[in-house]
Amino acid sequence: MKILHTADWHLGNIFHGHNRICEHQHFLTWLLATLRTERPDALVIAGDIFDSPNPSATAEEMLYNFLVDASEAVQGMQIVAIAGNHDSAGRIDAPAQLLKRHNIYVRGTLPRHTETGEIDYDELILPLSSKEDDEAQVVCLAVPYLRSSDYPAGLNQSEGLRDLLEHLLHKVKKSDFKGLPIIAVAHFYAAGAEICESEHSERLVIGGQDCIAADIVNKNICYTALGHLHKAQSIKSAAREMQYAGSPIPMSFSESNYKHGVTVVEIDNEGHVETQRLLYTPLRHLTTLPPRGSATPLEILQTIEKLATRTKDDEGKDWPYLELRVQEKQPEPTLLHQVTSALEDKAVHFCRIVRVYQNDGTLSATSKKVETLHTLTPTEIADLVFQDKFNTPMPDALKQRLLIAQEEALAEQKQ
Repeated sequence: MKILHTADWHLGNIFHGHNRICEHQHFLTWLLATLRTERPDALVIAGDIFDSPNPSATAEEMLYNFLVDASEAVQGMQIVAIAGNHDSAGRIDAPAQLLKRHNIYVRGTLPRHTETGEIDYDELILPLSSKEDDEAQVVCLAVPYLRSSDYPAGLNQSEGLRDLLEHLLHKVKKSDFKGLPIIAVAHFYAAGAEICESEHSERLVIGGQDCIAADIVNKNICYTALGHLHKAQSIKSAAREMQYAGSPIPMSFSESNYKHGVTVVEIDNEGHVETQRLLYTPLRHLTTLPPRGSATPLEILQTIEKLATRTKDDEGKDWPYLELRVQEKQPEPTLLHQVTSALEDKAVHFCRIVRVYQNDGTLSATSKKVETLHTLTPTEIADLVFQDKFNTPMPDALKQRLLIAQEEALAEQKQ
């Protein structure tokens, strides 16, 4: 049986003020063509379909148009989609009955029995068949992102997920599908996975409290299709195969070197798994200038002059996103205006300036001061912070602006 695994689309994402509709449409067009070529028996989408719990109408339209187009492009193909931590679980579940008619199965929340409120485990167990017939060949455990209310009181997220998977496996053993290979589709941060330390875009909990031991996935599960982390990678675990599909487009500048795409999974009757990565080239790439280190404001402006110029007929759909890394000894108040003016006719989508401040290693101003905060004026505190960061006194002009702002604030309080 052939399964195509994808995740973390983040439809509706706004990247530093730029909408990404054309980027997502480019990916979905590529994915639709890939489905026609690969003709898998099933497509699994492992969460974070949308970028926010309240996606735009355009983002929802893109999703449902794609799902219908995909089910028509490969007759008999089943589609399984779960909610991730960015998604609204209820919104994902809302069209479930309608989508089911198209062989599309969505799981946003843990289904519960109306009378008892207990989890309806059977609804999370989906038999998958080949597109040629209706005979089940693989059992899919569709596990949406779990929140604290989804597992028994007293358990943490890792224990709650383990408990859920154990119940599901127990159910499968007693069902008509016992003996079939089992896969799981889930959305969590697995221990041992590689993440970017400098800039997270997966909303990881500080301190790693949402980190889940990979060995909670039982060895009887032959493939675990994961979502949540944006770098495609395999995870070492007791399970025979456990992979993140990764995001189809970069979600932060820290992801500029990630390889994007989808994973094709082949499973035989004995549960042996073979995987293959199909690479996708996003419509827009990320550009950081300079590529390494940082440059002075003058060097940055000189570099901007060399960038490609916009043409009248170019809509800018494939222009790269631009990040500038500027080296400063102290703040340059007019730099942003200079940069945006210089970029007005350049074929880029400007995102941000990362300011890298030089420090000569001398003892900081706050280390030398022993006064407590209540003995200092706001201007003196600001001067200390400025000296601590830039190793130079705050300029008089900046002090004057601060004093004016302070006086205006005090005047407003008295009104």
